[in-house]
Amino acid sequence: MDAPARSSHLFEQIHEILWHKILGGEIEPMQRLKDVEWAKRLGVSRTPVREAMRKMQQEGILIPLSQGGYEVRAVSVDDLHGLYRCRSALEVQAIREAFNNFSPKTQNQFEVLIRKADKAIDKGDFDKVFQLNSEFHRTLIELSQNTHLVGLCETLQKLILYYRSALLNRVKSDSSRQEEYIKRLQTKQVEHRAIIDALAEQDVERAAELMQCHLLETAQHMES
Repeated sequence: MDAPARSSHLFEQIHEILWHKILGGEIEPMQRLKDVEWAKRLGVSRTPVREAMRKMQQEGILIPLSQGGYEVRAVSVDDLHGLYRCRSALEVQAIREAFNNFSPKTQNQFEVLIRKADKAIDKGDFDKVFQLNSEFHRTLIELSQNTHLVGLCETLQKLILYYRSALLNRVKSDSSRQEEYIKRLQTKQVEHRAIIDALAEQDVERAAELMQCHLLETAQHMES
């Protein structure tokens, strides 16, 4: 059932419904969305639907069309590389600032996340790996304890999730891609371990270099 619960924050609920449909592939890249159609489908007025779609425009997920309505952002290689260059710059800085707060306790937290992701890969649970990968990076960013840096990273997060979800949906729908995808996930696990090992060894520049390579290579792999 798509219909949201009634509340003063109806547009936020509609935003979440649309967002999850985009992440799940039910709404695809370059698909056109009209507020009147979604208002009818959700059983609500057009106003909260328009508000939800405007918010998604601000987040970079929807592109307004001159003839009215919106289009879901296309998955563009140039966009992807531009986004990941920004992400890399921010997360490299996060590594440098997180270093001051890194401890045996936080090291253990990261190692637990990595082990959980290993198990999820073995089970072929791509959604769980996706979640744990996001948690790994989010935890590192938050460890910087720099609220401005955390905020900047959060502004990119919607687009990052969108691109990663588009890749994951392609993999799920094409079994021939899955073996190669699993190999890439295993490589990412090795890279995550190397980053944490460098922090544990107090080699912050090595950790920063590894993070930069990790993210830029991820963008390269996401093209295919």
